[in-house]
Amino acid sequence: MKKKYRIKKNHEIASIVNIRKKVVNKNYIIYFKKTENQVARFAFSVSKKYGKAVERNKAKRIARSIFRKYLNVYHNIDFVVIIKPSSKKANYDELKNEVEFLLDLINKKNSKEEKSEI
Repeated sequence: MKKKYRIKKNHEIASIVNIRKKVVNKNYIIYFKKTENQVARFAFSVSKKYGKAVERNKAKRIARSIFRKYLNVYHNIDFVVIIKPSSKKANYDELKNEVEFLLDLINKKNSKEEKSEI
């Protein structure tokens, strides 16, 4: 992913997580926050419980490839994606379907908030 799509600063990641807006399933936890950015930005995190560095980096590469197609779909939202150790057993298609489901939930939550603000 290009730099403009990444969140690297710890205080930015902490501000997204502290808001506590999240969606969860067995393989991912996705925290999200509306921002004034014109693009979606992502941060990926994998616990050391997942395995060695090679395995953690592979998990992040897989997650980035899944989320890459949503870069232009989601505007003004920052995401922190936490990859759970259970995702090690899942194949690519399962992970992709779960991400699509979670992103649909995020859309529904955002649309409810926009309606309540009006």
